[in-house]
Amino acid sequence: MENYQQDLMNIMVKKVLSKHNAKPATDLSDEEKEKVKKVVGEIQAEVEKFLENQNKVLSEEDFEQGPVQNSNDEAPTNSVIEQSLEKMMNSNNDVKQVKTFFNKDEE
Repeated sequence: MENYQQDLMNIMVKKVLSKHNAKPATDLSDEEKEKVKKVVGEIQAEVEKFLENQNKVLSEEDFEQGPVQNSNDEAPTNSVIEQSLEKMMNSNNDVKQVKTFFNKDEE
């Protein structure tokens, strides 16, 4: 299965490189080669993880069922969220009035 993926990736890379007239560089240091291998390995791991999650099927049983909270009860909130909400609610910008914007003339 991975063989055709590798072939497809090689074809796409060759096409992109030829489109931009890129020539292969053979003067990479050993450190740079290791960095490239590391990055490619990380990307490959992320792709494999993504593909595993694509095939996963979830149902209602997969989620925890907690007690239903009434809307009148206050849930504990993060202080950063509270500050952001307060800033939005107490803004000086009156959204009910029409705004006029002027472009600055560049000289």
